[in-house]
Order: sequence, then C-alpha cells, then structure tokens
Amino acid sequence: MTVLKWIVKIGMWGLLISSTVAVSGYFYWSRPLQNYPVLDIKIQTLLQNKVKETSALAQFGGQIWTANDSGDGANLYQINEQTGQVIKQVHVNDVISYDWEELAQDADTLFVMDCGNNRGTRDSRTIININTGDLMTADDGANVAAVNTARFSMADKPEEALTMFIHDYDCEASAVVDEELWVLSKNWVNLQSRLYRMELTEIAKSAANNSVIQVTPTQTLNVDGLITAADYNAATNQLVLLGYDDNLIYKHPFIWIVAVENKDLNWDRAKRFNLAHYGQWESIIWQGEEELLLTAEASWGTPARVGIVALTSPTLLD
Repeated sequence: MTVLKWIVKIGMWGLLISSTVAVSGYFYWSRPLQNYPVLDIKIQTLLQNKVKETSALAQFGGQIWTANDSGDGANLYQINEQTGQVIKQVHVNDVISYDWEELAQDADTLFVMDCGNNRGTRDSRTIININTGDLMTADDGANVAAVNTARFSMADKPEEALTMFIHDYDCEASAVVDEELWVLSKNWVNLQSRLYRMELTEIAKSAANNSVIQVTPTQTLNVDGLITAADYNAATNQLVLLGYDDNLIYKHPFIWIVAVENKDLNWDRAKRFNLAHYGQWESIIWQGEEELLLTAEASWGTPARVGIVALTSPTLLD
C-alpha cells in the first residue's frame, strides 16, 4: 500500500504541475505578440467535426468551400460559414489526397494544391484542376471528375535529403494573381517565404504533356513566421498572407497585406498585423475589401473554428 500511495501522490503532483504549466502557458502565449499592431479575430462559429482539419478556403458562386489536409481522402466540402455546418461533401474521382493544403481559383477553375511537404520528402507537388461549375451543381455525396492534374517542382530544392520540420521547402499557400498561380513556401528554419510563379497556360501544358514544371523563386519575403495561406483581392490589388509563429502549442497568428503593383509584390509597402487569439489558423479569403474570412483546424484542445477579421481604412495599404 505504501508503494501505491507514493505512485498516486507522484501522479497527483505531476498532474498539478502540468496543469499549472498549461494554464500559465495559455495566459502567456495566447497574448498576441506586441511588436506589430493587433487585430481581433471574431469567432463566428465552430466547424462541424467533419472538417476539423480545415486547411483551405475558396469562394465561388456564393458558396464557401474547404478541404481537410492529409488523412481525409480526395473530398471537398461546401460549408455554411455562419453555422459551421457542412452543406455538402463532394469526392473527386481518380486523384490522390497526399497533403491538400490550399485552394486557389480563377474564373471557372478551382486549383486544389496538393503541395504540403512537412517531411521534406516530396520532389514534385500536384495541382488538381476542377471545374467550379461541377462543384456548384453537385449533390451532397456526389462524385466529380477533375479536368486534369499538373505537377510542379521547386527547382532550388537541394538534392540532399531534408529532415522533417527542419527545412525550408514546405508549401501551404497559393493564389491566382491575374494569369499566374503564385505559390509561397513555408520555411521552418529561417521563417522566410519564397514566391514561385507559374503561368496558367504553363499549368495547362503540364497537364496535357504529363510534365513537371520546374519553378524557381522570384522573390524572398521576410515574413518572420510560417506562411499557411494566401488570397488575392483583384479589386484592390492586394495579396493577404496568413501565418503563425513557430511555437508548438500556442501559435501566434498574423497576416501580411501586400500591394501588387505591375504584377509584382511591393514588399516595401507590406503591412503586418498580429491576430488575437492564438490558434492554428490555416486558411483565409477576402470578403469584399475590408473583411477577411479565416478557418482554424482543431489543435491542442481548441476546436475547428470560423473567424472574421475586420479591416478598417487605416489598416489597409495607403
């Protein structure tokens, strides 16, 4: 009995210590970093458990769509951003979901970016092209066919093997800007992000020829964090980047708003804002000119959520 009492006592002390660390960590790390202006995320609703790994957002025809990252299969979900409920689930036939991380779009095509590379083992990434009209008219539980698939590779990736989570060749963010698909790297080590650009016509040729597009970075951005999503507002010529810091548990999210001038990013005019409160916010899209819609995946005791960030005139680029 004496041994049992000691085991129970040690267990209780361990529980007390871990709880104290967790609670104190919450109050410390959930505060946004103060070295940049802070914007509040208004939690709009919790997401249905079916999309608890939400990692991408797109909007077309008045519909909001999301996708889970690895582990779910080749499924896309239309959601109600007001209630968090899944309106319909659509399966994409004959494609693989290795690590879907982003949804980008032009007038009639949804580009599903199977580009995640946490492990550092991928030589090429896949772009799955789907007609948005097929998704809008599909019934819940329906199957749709991809128009085609293309592949790209980061040509500057070193030949030697990379170490999981200790490399700069991950990828979770992309957006269509004019007639190009822009892809941004997620750099685990130096906390920068490289911009890669592909012509949409080049993507179509890759799909037709079953070839791999070799892309080199055109710009390196000092984002000071891990970039997880991007979206372009053609009305204001502004790109928004979403990311968070490299804290393992209480992630500090942030956004960068960057002017696109003459089809190039003007990083000299970029503005960063930290977001409150903490969480693994993974996806973002513009809602008009002064509002952003975000989703966070379930992580470390926090459920998957939908949030809104309101932008006032002083927040936007001059």
